[in-house]
Amino acid sequence: MVTRLPLFPLGTVLVPGEVLPLNIFEPRYRQLVDDLLAIGERDGRMTFGVIAIRAGLEVGRDQLRALHGIGCVAEVIDVRRQPDGGSQIEAVGRQRFRLVDIDTDAGTPYLTGLVEFVEEPVVQVDPELVARVQSRFETYTQRLAVVLTGDPDVVAAPDQRSQALRDDPTVLSYLVTGTMLLHLADRQRLLASPDAGSRLRTALQLLRREITMLEVVPSVPAIDLAQVPADPR
Repeated sequence: MVTRLPLFPLGTVLVPGEVLPLNIFEPRYRQLVDDLLAIGERDGRMTFGVIAIRAGLEVGRDQLRALHGIGCVAEVIDVRRQPDGGSQIEAVGRQRFRLVDIDTDAGTPYLTGLVEFVEEPVVQVDPELVARVQSRFETYTQRLAVVLTGDPDVVAAPDQRSQALRDDPTVLSYLVTGTMLLHLADRQRLLASPDAGSRLRTALQLLRREITMLEVVPSVPAIDLAQVPADPR
């Protein structure tokens, strides 16, 4: 079933369960916030679609081709109006969607997508795969903490999610996807994986690669590793 969804194209990938803070100051996205607030008063839920731009920070004229095919629904959980008319909003990733087309008749200054929501399939995942990803992820977060702080004795802060949740393959797959410092293409590949099993298999490969990189380049400045493109919106 195709439905309309306001879009917020970004130079990054949002995944289910990930918190997304946004500083809204462009007129078109101020209008989006106004429209979401009006929808929230009526329906009690404010959602829009976050979808990654293939290159750069702007969509350009070829709107559909400029965007990746799979995005994530973001639900607004907090809006703080600013004196200058902008807003600070906080949203959380909920559900994936497939971008079918752009609604050129929407009449809004921001993009509106014609989308199909993607249900997360329930699949059997090998417990050994889950355990291997958990182990590699713990190694990764520890070594990343060392590189970012420059302190070889630092202990990575424990994840706030309970172990029971991390034992859930789907939750674990998105936790790893949202936590690793990856190029956009790698995060997009994980988001677009058809199910938790395939996502965890890909994540395991990426964890091995990233751990090796952290081992061989421990002197890379933290600012270089942590730096992500700033989005001008």
